[in-house]
Amino acid sequence: MNKPNLNSYRLLAALLMPLALYFVLRLMIGSATEALALTEAIPAAWLLVVGIVRRRLDPVAIVSTVTVAIALAAYAATGGDPIALKLRHGAVTGVLGMAALASVALGRPALLMVAQRRAELDSVRRPEIEAKLAEPQRRRALTTMTLLIGLILAIDGVVQIALALTVPTGAFVADSTAGHIMVFVPGAAVLVWYFRHQKDQRRQLL
Repeated sequence: MNKPNLNSYRLLAALLMPLALYFVLRLMIGSATEALALTEAIPAAWLLVVGIVRRRLDPVAIVSTVTVAIALAAYAATGGDPIALKLRHGAVTGVLGMAALASVALGRPALLMVAQRRAELDSVRRPEIEAKLAEPQRRRALTTMTLLIGLILAIDGVVQIALALTVPTGAFVADSTAGHIMVFVPGAAVLVWYFRHQKDQRRQLL
C-alpha cells in the first residue's frame, strides 16, 4: 500500500471514529443530545491530556479544547439546547478556511508564513529553507496549497453549519460525518495530486 492511500485510510478512520463513539455513548446513555456533548468533549480532553503528558500542546489540541469548552458552556447556559454543539465543527473549519483564503487575498499565504517562521526558528537549516522559499515555483505552490486548503475548510464549514441548522440532533452526527467525508476525502485527494504534480515538475527542472 502506498503512502497516499495509507493517509487516505487514516483520514477516513479519523472521520468515522467520532461517529462510532457517538453510537456507543447513545446506546449507553439513551440521550442523543448528551451523547453528542460527550462525543465533542472526550476527544478534546484526550488531546489535552496527551499534550500535557508530552509537555507540548499543539494548536489542534488548543483550538479543540477551547471551542469545545465554549460550546459546552453555551449548551449549559441555554438549558441543554444542542445548537452550539452542532455548530462547533462548522464554525471552526469555516473560520479557519476563511482565514486561509484571506491570507491569500492579502498576499501573505498562511503556509508561506509558516514556512518562513520555521526558517527563523531553525538556525541550522535557515539558509537552506530560505533558499527554497526564494524560488518562485515553491512560493506559488505554497500559495496554491493555502488556497486549496482554505477552500476545503470553508466548504466544510458551510456544509456543517447548514446541517447543524436543519438536521435533528439524533441524525446530526451521522449526517455531519457524511458531510466531512464528502468534503475532506476528495479535498485530500486533490492536495495529494497537486503535491505530486509539483514534485514531478521540480524533478523535470533538475
